[in-house]
Amino acid sequence: MERIMKTKKTMSSRKPSWLQTLAVTGFTALATLAGLPVHAATSFPDYPLLTGGNAIPPNIMLILDDSGSMERSWMWADTDTSSGTSDTVKDRSYVNNSLYYNPATTYLPWRTASMDLTDRLTAANFRSVSDSATSPTASPIDLTSSSNVGKTYFYVPRVANPGLTTSNYDKYRITSSSSSTSYGGGVVQKLAAVTLLGPTTIASIGNRNWSSCIVVNTNNATSVTIETSGGSGDGDLYVYTRRSDCSDNETSSTGNNNNESVTIDSPRATISFRIYAYTAVSNISYTVTAQTWSDMTPSGNTAVLQQAELQNFANWYQYHRTRNKMAKAGASEAFGRLGRNYRVGYDTIWNRNAGGATIGTAGSVPAYPIPWATNGGLFEGSNRTDFYSRLHGTGADDGTPLKGALQRAARYFATDNPWKVNSTGSMLTCRQNFAILTTDGYWNDNAGYTSVGNADAAASRDVDNNPPQYPDTYSDTLADVAYRYWSTDLRTGMANNVLTSAADPADWQHMVTFGVSIGLQGTLNPNLAPPTPWNVDPNTGGEGPKRIDDLWHAALNGRGKFVVASNSDRFAEALVSALSAIDSRSASGSNIASSSTKTDTSTLTFVAGFTSGTWNGDLVASPFNAALTGVSTTPDWILSQTFSAGQANTNYRNRTVLTMKGGTASLFNNTMTGASDLAARTGQADAATTDENIAYLRGDRTKEVGQTGGTLRRRTGLIGDIVNSSPAYSEDTKTVFIGANDGMLHAINADSASATRGQVLFSYVPKGLDYTALASLSATAYEHRYFVDGQIDVISRANQGNSKNILVAALGRGGRGVFALDVTAPAAMTTSKVLWDETTQGTTTEPNMGYVLGRVLIRKGNGDKTYAFVPNGIESPNGSATLFVYELNANGGITSTTRLVADASGGNGLMSLGMADLDGDNKVDTVYGGDLKGNIWRWDFTGNSPPSSAVRLFQAVDSANTAQPITGGLGVGRDNTGTIFVGFGTGRFISSTDMPGVATQTTQSLYGIKDQGSTIPNRASLQARSIPYSGTATRGFENYSALSAGRLGWYIDLPVPERVVSAPTIYGTAMYVSSIVPPTGSDCNSSIGSGFLNAINLFTGTSPESGSYFSNGGNVGQGIVGSIGITGGMPTEANVTSALATVGTGAFSTENGGEGNTSSQAITPPAGGRPARVNWRELVPAE
Repeated sequence: MERIMKTKKTMSSRKPSWLQTLAVTGFTALATLAGLPVHAATSFPDYPLLTGGNAIPPNIMLILDDSGSMERSWMWADTDTSSGTSDTVKDRSYVNNSLYYNPATTYLPWRTASMDLTDRLTAANFRSVSDSATSPTASPIDLTSSSNVGKTYFYVPRVANPGLTTSNYDKYRITSSSSSTSYGGGVVQKLAAVTLLGPTTIASIGNRNWSSCIVVNTNNATSVTIETSGGSGDGDLYVYTRRSDCSDNETSSTGNNNNESVTIDSPRATISFRIYAYTAVSNISYTVTAQTWSDMTPSGNTAVLQQAELQNFANWYQYHRTRNKMAKAGASEAFGRLGRNYRVGYDTIWNRNAGGATIGTAGSVPAYPIPWATNGGLFEGSNRTDFYSRLHGTGADDGTPLKGALQRAARYFATDNPWKVNSTGSMLTCRQNFAILTTDGYWNDNAGYTSVGNADAAASRDVDNNPPQYPDTYSDTLADVAYRYWSTDLRTGMANNVLTSAADPADWQHMVTFGVSIGLQGTLNPNLAPPTPWNVDPNTGGEGPKRIDDLWHAALNGRGKFVVASNSDRFAEALVSALSAIDSRSASGSNIASSSTKTDTSTLTFVAGFTSGTWNGDLVASPFNAALTGVSTTPDWILSQTFSAGQANTNYRNRTVLTMKGGTASLFNNTMTGASDLAARTGQADAATTDENIAYLRGDRTKEVGQTGGTLRRRTGLIGDIVNSSPAYSEDTKTVFIGANDGMLHAINADSASATRGQVLFSYVPKGLDYTALASLSATAYEHRYFVDGQIDVISRANQGNSKNILVAALGRGGRGVFALDVTAPAAMTTSKVLWDETTQGTTTEPNMGYVLGRVLIRKGNGDKTYAFVPNGIESPNGSATLFVYELNANGGITSTTRLVADASGGNGLMSLGMADLDGDNKVDTVYGGDLKGNIWRWDFTGNSPPSSAVRLFQAVDSANTAQPITGGLGVGRDNTGTIFVGFGTGRFISSTDMPGVATQTTQSLYGIKDQGSTIPNRASLQARSIPYSGTATRGFENYSALSAGRLGWYIDLPVPERVVSAPTIYGTAMYVSSIVPPTGSDCNSSIGSGFLNAINLFTGTSPESGSYFSNGGNVGQGIVGSIGITGGMPTEANVTSALATVGTGAFSTENGGEGNTSSQAITPPAGGRPARVNWRELVPAE
C-alpha cells in the first residue's frame, strides 16, 4: 500500500539544466578556441586574446569506461543490495539515485559533432523509446503501454531532506492517454489521495448489532482506505472486497475503540463495508479515501506541460538513464564545446573498436588514436565526426582494467605519431599530452597491464631529480602508473621544452592524468588536503572505496584533477573542469604601475594578472631588489594571499561593497535596486537565489563546490580575473586601485608600513553592469566575460588644489562609459562617495560613447578647472572618434560634458590620449588623441574652456596607404629647439582578426611627428628609418643622425606581425615603448608570443647621439642596442623609473612567491632630465 501525503507540492516551471545552459553559454576556456564571442554586437570576443591565440594544440586522450557495470541505472556502490530498478523511493527518486529522472532538469539528446550549438541527435519519442542500456536507437518500446508502465514511475520529494520515507514523496507515472489528441497517446499522472465518502456520522448502533451495508465505488483507485473515528462504545470495521452486499471475503479491524482502519490494494470496482457494535456505539464517523491516478505533471496539468514532461522523460530514458548513457551525454556536451585547436583521441578501457570488438588490450595503440595525418589532427571535420561516432557507439561489458588502459595511453604518447604536426611527419617537442580516465568502478582486471612496481616510492625521482609529492609503499597501483608516465621522459631524444605551469612543472615529454569517478566515493575526501605520504593501500580490501582513492592518487601523481560525477550534468562538468585545466594559462594584459618614479627599495611595483579556466585574478606588490637591477622575487604582498586569508567566511558580510542602480548609490546587498536580477538560475544543480548570489559575489565561499552541500562555482581566490585593467596608485592615501572581471573595482591598501596591507578597503559594482550576467559568475558552467576591465586614473587633492581625491574609471571591454568615485578616504567609503556613473552593458542613449579601452585621464586645466578626459573608444553607436571632456566641480560632480567629435565618418573610435603642459604650471595646454583610422588629433586647451574643434596633425598609413590604427598611448616631448614631437606606435590586438595569419595583417610602424599646428600632408613628409642591426636577443636602430631638412618627423616600419598597443614613456630624448609579436602557434618558440622593449630617440628615430639608452646594452653588430627581446610572453607597457625600465612579460605567476613575471633593464638617465610620471604624460626636458 502506498501512503501519499495529501498536501500538494507546487513546483516552478522546469528550467534548463547545466547541459542546456551549455547550449547557450558553454565554457570560456574552450570557447576561446572556438572563437565565438558571446556578445554578437561587439567585434571583440569575451575571452582574453592572450589565452585564445594560436597555442600548440595539445593531445587529449579520452578513456571511457566500457565495463559491464556501465549498463546499470543506479548510482551507488555495486555491493548495495538494491537492484536499482525497483519501485521504491530509493531507486526511483533522483534524491537517492542521482541517475534517475529529475523533472526539474531538462534532458537533451546527445550533442553531435557539429559546431552548431543546437545540433543534437533526434529527440526521443515516448511511444518508441530505446530500452537499450547503451544504444540510443536499439530495442524500442512504447512507454505508454500497460506492460511498460512500471518503467515510468518516478518520485518527487515534497519536503526537504525526504530520505527514504515514502510519504515524503509524490509519485508519478506515464501511461496511455484517454485524450490522445492532446498528449499524443500518452499522459503523465500523479498518484494522490481523494475522498470517496464522508466523513459521515452514524447516530447509533445497538449492542451486538450491525450497521447497514455501505457500498463504495472505487473509481479505479490503486488503493482504498476506510477509517472510523469518534463516538462512544466499541465498533469494529468489516470490509468486503468481492461483493457489494457486505457478504463474503471480509477484512476487518477490531480494536478496542472506534478508531479502525482497513486499506485494500488494487480493489475491485465496487466494495462494501459495515460496522459491528461490539458494545453499543453512538456518533461514530467513517471516511473513505482512495489513492488514485490523475492527469498531472510535477509542473501542472495542462496539455502543453504534459507534452513537455512526456518529451523530457523520453529524452532521459533514451539518452541519460544508465551510467553508460550518462557518460556519453556528458562527454558529448563537454567535447562539443571544444574548439578546433585540440587533437583528440578516444579509447575505452577494453580498447574496443566501433563495432564492439576488443582490438588488443596489450597493445600500445588506442581504439581511436590522435588523427595527426588528417588536418594536423585538429578537432574539426572528419576528425571530430569520427570521435563522436566512437563515443556514441560505446557499449558496456566485462571487468574494469583501468591500469592497462592508462598504461596504453602512455605507451602511445611515447611513440612518434602523437608528436607529428601533420602528414609531413615533422614533430613538435613542446606539445602537451593529457589522458582523461573515466570509470564507474574499482579496477579489478589487469588486462593489458605490465607491472611498473612501486613507481611512486619515496626514493623515486622525476627527470629533474625531485621526489614524488605523494609517495607510498604500495606496488602496481593506478597511482604508480600515473606517476611512472608523468615523471619519466617519454621521448628522451627530444628537447625538454613542454609548456609548464604551476600545476605541472614538468618540461619533459610526459602524460598528465585526470580522473573522473562516475558516482563512487572513496574513503578520503578529495576536497581536503591529500595525505602525504599516501596512506591508503588499494591492494587491500578488494574491490572497494580504496580504489577510488587510488584514482584520486593517480590524478595527483599525474598532475591532473580528480572529480566525482553523479549524473550527466556533473559528468559534463567534470570533463569541463579537466578540459579547462588543460586550457588554463596564467597571463597578463595589464600594465605595470609603481608607487614612485624613484628606483629604490622603498618603491613598490604592482603587477596584475589572471589564470584562464579558473578565471581568478591577482595583484602582486614587490619592491625593487637590493641591487636595484629589477623587481624583487620576494613580494611585499600578494593579493590572493592577503585578501583571502583575511576573509573568513563570516567576514564577507562586513565588506564595503557599493553600487548604483536606478540613479541612487547603495550598498551591494539584497535590498538594493535590481537585486532580484541576481537570481538567474533555478531548477538546476547549481541553482542560486538572490541572497546566495549576492553573498557569493561579496566573498561567501560556503556554497562553493567542495564545501558541504556546495553547488556554486569553486573559486581559487576572491578576486576575479584581471585582464586589461591596469593598477592605478594613489600616493596620497597609499592605495592601489584595480578593475576585475568579478564585476568590481577594488581599492587595496598598499601601505607597506600597514599590518593590513594587501587587504581590500572597498569595492564598487558599476551601475551599467547587467546583474543577470553577474549572476553567472557563480555558475559551475561559467563562461568568461568582461565586467570591469578598463583603465583607471586618480587625481590627488594636491594636484587639484582642493580637498578631494577623485577616481574616474572605464569598464573597458566590460561595457560603455565611465564612472567616478570620491576616494579621499578609501578605508571609510560610504554611498555618498559614489559621485556619478554613466556606464552601460547594453544599449546606450549616448551615440558617441563606445567601449573605452584606452587610458582615461583627470587633469587640472586652465581657468582653474578640473577635467576628466575620456577617449570614446571602439564601437560607439555612431562610430565616431570623440573626446569626452567632463568638467568636474570641487566635489567631483559633473558641471558640464563636452563632446569633441574629431571624425564623424563612422567606423572609427578615439583610442589613446597624450597631453602637454607647455608652460610648466601643471595644467593641460594641449591634448592629443589617436584613433582607429591612424589619425593623430590635436585639441588646444590653453583657453579657459574646451575648444570647439580639433586639428588633424597626421594620418598613419603603411606603404600601401592602408590606415594603421593607434590603440596604445601617445608620448609628447620637446626638443632643444622648442619643437613639440608626438611619439607613438601603431597596431591593434583587440579581436580575433588581429591574430597573426589573418589575411588582413598589415605592416605597423613607430612614429615621431612634429606638432607645427597644421596637418602633415602624408607619409612622404617624414624620414624613413629602419632597424638595420639584428641579433638573437637584441637589435639596433640606425646610428644617430639628425632629421634631414624639411622632414616633419620619422617612421620605422616593424616586421609583420610586430605591432605597438601600449603607450610610450618619454625620458629625456628617449622614447621607451614596448612592441608585441602575437603568438603564431606555428612552432614551439612562437606559441605564447614575444616582443621587444624599445628605446629610440624621439626626435630623430635613431639611436642616441652618444652612449646607449640601456646602461648594459652594448652593441649589436655595428649599432647600439635599441631593443631588448622579451620572450615567454608579450610585454606590457614600459614602466620607467629613474634607473630602470620594467615590463610585464605577458606571462603571470606567483608560484613560490614570485613577482608576477617582469623584465627590467637598466637605463641611462639623461643629463639634466628626469623621468616622466607614468600616469601623467608631462613634458620632460631634453638632454
